Amino acid sequence: MVLKKQHQAPKDVTIAGCAGFCGGVAIAVKGAEKILAENEVFCIGDIIHNSFVIDALKKKGLKTVSSPKDIPPGAHMIIRAHGLPLEEIASLKKKCCVIHDFTCPILKKIHRDITQLKRKGYEIAIVGNPLHAEVKAFVSRSGDKVSVVAKAHDAEALPYAARRAIICQSTISDELFVGLAAKAISRSARTLVIDTICSEAKKRRKEAKALAKKSKMVIIVGDSKSSNTMILSDIVGKHCAVALISSADEIKKNKIRYPLAIVSGASSPRGLVLDIARKVC
Repeated sequence: MVLKKQHQAPKDVTIAGCAGFCGGVAIAVKGAEKILAENEVFCIGDIIHNSFVIDALKKKGLKTVSSPKDIPPGAHMIIRAHGLPLEEIASLKKKCCVIHDFTCPILKKIHRDITQLKRKGYEIAIVGNPLHAEVKAFVSRSGDKVSVVAKAHDAEALPYAARRAIICQSTISDELFVGLAAKAISRSARTLVIDTICSEAKKRRKEAKALAKKSKMVIIVGDSKSSNTMILSDIVGKHCAVALISSADEIKKNKIRYPLAIVSGASSPRGLVLDIARKVC
């Protein structure tokens, strides 16, 4: 759930309008809770990047594993919000697993776009972290000539291509994408650059920056494993003090300054945001 508008609290504390789950995370968490009410459920990797939420789901019976071989034949399993590589999905189907696909709808669209670009003869270059689950899912759909560009050297070392489409991990910064895409353009005769950064992530960043400019501190409710959360921290840190908090118990470790703003990563629940807000008001 997402707060619809900003709320002013008694001690000059502002809660960002975008605070809470993004749409894709809400679908995944609610879907998992519904299935867990009736079945033992497995997930390859964390369903979302938020330890607070993961711990709550594990208490309800979610079992997080590292590969398809760890899932029994015929078991119920969840495809995490970041998606899974096609090879792993094929392996699960061979084991006759009951698959519940909670890949973020935005990422599903990127998967379809990758498939269409590949059919049109484009080689795919993905700007992002090659170890990120989302990027691994992109790679598996991109064909044999896919490249992952994580830094300038990767862009400059791209093999020359007649046609190349450049996309990106949905949670990276605009600056990183633009900078690396610009370096990669010269490595193909025809280049199609597609900005696949999540629009909701951009909205959160814009709001966080605006709040940071009029605050002495911003609390970011989120997990250090989350790419979108850490980018929020980088943005806010250029304007005021930052406290990255994953649970209300961590507030006491930080010296709170007012006026204070509270924002959240896309994987942080609204209830947690409000709980933290109550403790600093």
